[in-house]
Amino acid sequence: MQVGRLLNGVMAFCKWVTHFAMLHLLWIGCTVLGGVVFGLAPSTAAMYAVARKHMLTEDAPLFQAFWSVYRQEFLRANGLAWLLAGIGAVWYFDLHFFRQFEGWFYSLMNYMMIMTGLIYMIMLLYILPVFVHYDMKIRGYIKQALIIGFLHPANLVLMLVAGLSSYYFFIYFPGLIPLFGLTVFAHLNMWLSLKCFDQIEETKLSETIAS
Repeated sequence: MQVGRLLNGVMAFCKWVTHFAMLHLLWIGCTVLGGVVFGLAPSTAAMYAVARKHMLTEDAPLFQAFWSVYRQEFLRANGLAWLLAGIGAVWYFDLHFFRQFEGWFYSLMNYMMIMTGLIYMIMLLYILPVFVHYDMKIRGYIKQALIIGFLHPANLVLMLVAGLSSYYFFIYFPGLIPLFGLTVFAHLNMWLSLKCFDQIEETKLSETIAS
């Protein structure tokens, strides 16, 4: 009995390792296929979509699911990525611009820019899970990501802990980066986001029943 459980555990572990490694290779390959600049966003979106399918137990071949999302969301993913990059560039420019001033004005603007940066980080943590889970316009994804981030602060803290844990794990074991890279964080990020999405759906259902 114990041997059987151990064997099942080893097989499950090997299955996850294979899944992460293959997904990471697909992410690298399709990022390069898009010339890196235009391939990074749709490849990352496809990675999150595969993570979502895997957690929802949707039976779909890894390559087929990845390639389908990569092709279908190529333009939209790049549009969202360039918009986010533009927002980040404006924030970075403004942050350094206001550092030229002194006194109370500098203190006020520095505080505002730090708060804006924190809001930007919250949006980045949720934007990809929202992108692959909902069907919206580009602005809708940004709005939804911010709403979820502010309404679920505990989940946000868990996401930050997961991100930092993944970062330090790969710092200590850099040899695993070529095998897993971003895929571990993507799965943790998607799993925590799905918990929020489920809570939102349950709340909507309760409100519908009550009304």
